Amino acid sequence: MPSVPPDVADFVAASSQLPERTLDAIRQTTAAAVASGAYDLSAVPALSASQFSTLNKWVRDAFAPRGDELSAGRRGGLRSAISCTTLTAQAIWKRDRLTADQYVSLTGAFTAHGLLPPDHAPGTAGH
Repeated sequence: MPSVPPDVADFVAASSQLPERTLDAIRQTTAAAVASGAYDLSAVPALSASQFSTLNKWVRDAFAPRGDELSAGRRGGLRSAISCTTLTAQAIWKRDRLTADQYVSLTGAFTAHGLLPPDHAPGTAGH
């Protein structure tokens, strides 16, 4: 199984520590962006099956200690936190496949709420 890149692992760790209110705000920001077309789910770069399996486990393990807390808050809070974090982590992992605008779009909900992802690797999108 592949390992999660350090910058992705750092993002997941930081995301899993965000307050419940912030995670809910990220959920709402993402939903609004998807509804308006500003967030294109089809732009999220696909990982190989083994990469996705590794990332999925990493994210779920990071949020596991907060499962009761996030499930007790807004309905779907834990599932949403895991989903938003996983999609953004995929964008970070494969950011070399994204244009700068796509990267900003896919990471923007976290950025807007104070969690800065790694810089986009300029000049490498599309290669």
